[in-house]
Amino acid sequence: MNGFTYNGIHCNQFGVGYVPDAKDRWFEDPEFEVYSKDVDWRDGGYYFGNKVNIREFNLKCYFEEIDIATREKIRRWLGRNTSGRLVFDDKPFVWWDVRPGAIVSGELYNDHDLYSGTFEIPFIAHKPFGYLTRKSNGVSDDDGAEDYCGLIATSLMPAAPTTSTRNFMVYNPGTERVGMTIRVSGTTTRPICFLNKINGTNCILAALPTGGLVLDINGETGKIIVYQSSNPNSYDNGYAYHDRGMVVLEPNETQEEVSFTKSTTSGTTQTVIIDGKGSIGDRILFTNTSLEGEVISASADGTTLICTMTGTGTLPNSGKCTVSSMNRIQILEQNSSGNWVTPTGLTISSIAIDYQPKIL
Repeated sequence: MNGFTYNGIHCNQFGVGYVPDAKDRWFEDPEFEVYSKDVDWRDGGYYFGNKVNIREFNLKCYFEEIDIATREKIRRWLGRNTSGRLVFDDKPFVWWDVRPGAIVSGELYNDHDLYSGTFEIPFIAHKPFGYLTRKSNGVSDDDGAEDYCGLIATSLMPAAPTTSTRNFMVYNPGTERVGMTIRVSGTTTRPICFLNKINGTNCILAALPTGGLVLDINGETGKIIVYQSSNPNSYDNGYAYHDRGMVVLEPNETQEEVSFTKSTTSGTTQTVIIDGKGSIGDRILFTNTSLEGEVISASADGTTLICTMTGTGTLPNSGKCTVSSMNRIQILEQNSSGNWVTPTGLTISSIAIDYQPKIL
């Protein structure tokens, strides 16, 4: 099928065919603007950043021999007050939040009893990024997600945090930074902090809810609520628990089947030389072993890594590994001196994290 779904309805349901425009599919990214300033007193100028503009989709469509009732359904489906998810058949793992941006234009080439014609749908995504429907791949990649956006195998994903976790990893397969949602309950004697060690962003909590309540901090929208774990639909304002800040996740990448050579060993610290590139905070999974490493030091070119090892067994002198950049989240407690340290007065009853990967 080479079509699309809008607002939960596939175009084929109304007998609408979709003809992708070759020039539009050559380079699918939205337009962006660069902010810079040229000044007279120095060579070049200053770069201030860039922003992605509103994204536009102009879908060329047609229908053949449909009745007037179906024409009316199409009109209502694409009405000016509608909005919803746009999903293309060839990319079922990505959706965009769109609405019609103008009157649908077209022309009829047959209107005797049944109607045939062509038209163009001008969809606009005010949030220009696409959203991934999942964070990893299963056993097989039968929809092209791995080729299109680099989703890694589920077996390579880091473990989710548990109630005893104070350090954990989060893999963001998108191309954009995203906010991390935190859902947590428990007790604490001091303020606690969820810190992303990779970029320094953090979320500080003054207290935690008890009695079956869960605190939900949405790092993308900023909405903060508390709700009964037995009834998530009944919630109240949770801002009293939140001091400040949100955790932001960096986009991550994975290199699979990278060759490595063992260099030196000192206890749980291992130096390896790899054919790919790595940096501090990366996670290394050594193929055909139960060993895993966290990069604590890297050479300037990123090819010589010093790792702190976990797992059992002995690392072979050479072999294959998987190198993944990660967001490393640490849970800290503020002591009486105002410093952030490993928690001692913290009990977590439940914890979960969530995020919505975005791609350009």
